[in-house]
Amino acid sequence: MTGIETIFKIAGVGILAAVINSILDKSDKRELTTFVTLTALIIVLVMVINMLSSLLGTVQSLFNLYG
Repeated sequence: MTGIETIFKIAGVGILAAVINSILDKSDKRELTTFVTLTALIIVLVMVINMLSSLLGTVQSLFNLYG
């Protein structure tokens, strides 16, 4: 996954969450907006953790630190 794809995916999740929050806010379901925001945050955090895992795997293979 390239860097620009990741940025677009994170931005897409943020835009989607913002649209859903706006719709829920206008329909007086403000208590659900918190859950939508938390869900979006968790999705982005999982994406970042996967990227960090890939980065650490690359660094490990670069320095031959198999253990």
